[in-house]
Amino acid sequence: MYKNSFSFVTPAYNEQENIRKIVGDAYNFLNRNFSDFEIIVVDDGSKDNTPKVCEELTSAYKDKLIVIRHLKNRGYGAALRTGLFSAKKDLVFYTDADNQFDIKEIVNFMPYIDDYDLVIGYRKNRNDVLLRKLCAFVYNRFIFLLFNLNVRDIDCSFKLFKRNSLRRLSIDRDEFFVDTELLLKAKLENLKIKELPVTHFPRRAGKSTVKLSNILATLRDIAYLYPKLRVRK
Repeated sequence: MYKNSFSFVTPAYNEQENIRKIVGDAYNFLNRNFSDFEIIVVDDGSKDNTPKVCEELTSAYKDKLIVIRHLKNRGYGAALRTGLFSAKKDLVFYTDADNQFDIKEIVNFMPYIDDYDLVIGYRKNRNDVLLRKLCAFVYNRFIFLLFNLNVRDIDCSFKLFKRNSLRRLSIDRDEFFVDTELLLKAKLENLKIKELPVTHFPRRAGKSTVKLSNILATLRDIAYLYPKLRVRK
């Protein structure tokens, strides 16, 4: 058992086919490794049966599972803001509800969290279609050139924070720019970041919510936050 208490956060939007597995996997892993933990699911206004499944899970896992529901879809960044800043334990971790990561690989992060403010994953073999991998490569290079943020896989949703360090940050934007925003603010706060490889699986159920409009929203977020978040060389 690790001595730290642990908050596991996952945002969910129309993940009725995935939410049961991600919560079950998280509970099984955390129950074996932490005496004090919580699982926070933020249902971001799902229109499928995600809310119903979450109700069933709340009954099954009782005080270990907290479900927070947005009455309407507010965006990935808004869901993460709700979840991350509702967390009450020493360590705060987040991942997506699509089951594309191996929760057990959190153990690889634990030896580093005492010496770093956040430990973040990068997908060593990304299981996405070629177009998404190409877009991710271009985006990472673009952010490096624009903000001088040298991170291998900005949008990898497998990130572990010390809660006290997380509290020095904020999330202003509501969409998919959130990973970049958090890392830029961490850089500006001189937080220590460690990167580690993580396994990435193909999505086997449900559908990705990433759309062309998200690219436009990200560009708007970049334009809005650029004067505040540019990391000087």
